[in-house]
Amino acid sequence: MRTLRFYCPEINQNTVLADSQFHHLTKVLRLQNGAAVELFDGKGTLAKAIIKKIEKKEATLLILDTKKFSPPEKSRIIIAPSIAKGERFDLLVAKCTELGVDAIYPVLYDRTIKQTIQPKRLDMIAIESAKQCHRLFLPTISEPLKLPQAIEKIKIDHPNAKFIFGSLTHGSISILNFNPGENDCVAFIGPEGGLTDDEEKILNTSNAQPVSLTDTVLRIETAAIAAVSILTIHRNFQLKA
Repeated sequence: MRTLRFYCPEINQNTVLADSQFHHLTKVLRLQNGAAVELFDGKGTLAKAIIKKIEKKEATLLILDTKKFSPPEKSRIIIAPSIAKGERFDLLVAKCTELGVDAIYPVLYDRTIKQTIQPKRLDMIAIESAKQCHRLFLPTISEPLKLPQAIEKIKIDHPNAKFIFGSLTHGSISILNFNPGENDCVAFIGPEGGLTDDEEKILNTSNAQPVSLTDTVLRIETAAIAAVSILTIHRNFQLKA
């Protein structure tokens, strides 16, 4: 059985868990003093610890061992999806985090209906997904931007990235045939209404490759999860080669 893992943004010799992590530790899992746990900070630190003292609103943990891992520097997976309504964007963040997405740039495409996100809520969803799948690095989730501004920011953050976008036109290739190699890859995922002609021109000007997933029109979250799944497989084979 895997050791239970908890998120703590600051790990030191006497780390304290409070709020939602404390609730999960004491009320859901009902762990007691002396229980062994793991801690991660979402930035590459993994610590083994034991519960030292449980109080009314917080638990103090004694750190036994700490390891620091380096973040990936190549073959990172980035998505730039339209914002989906309701809990669908929550699902997108949760499942793409499990699959290993490194960054999410919500984009306000011309046909995007929902215009805002809840950053704190999405961060918590990413944390819970990372806990569940035992990944050490949390994806970054940016504030929503219009497509030209999003492209500009992504080029600054990921200057070597290859761009792809979903398209059902004759000029597209199957995403299975697209392999960015060791470059970062950014998948632009438009709304269900599709990209406008102007948006496709903007992406084409940025040397983005049109790709297809299926012959059907997918929901935003479905397309994102499918794209990240395939890109993760490409990355795993690339890193093991």
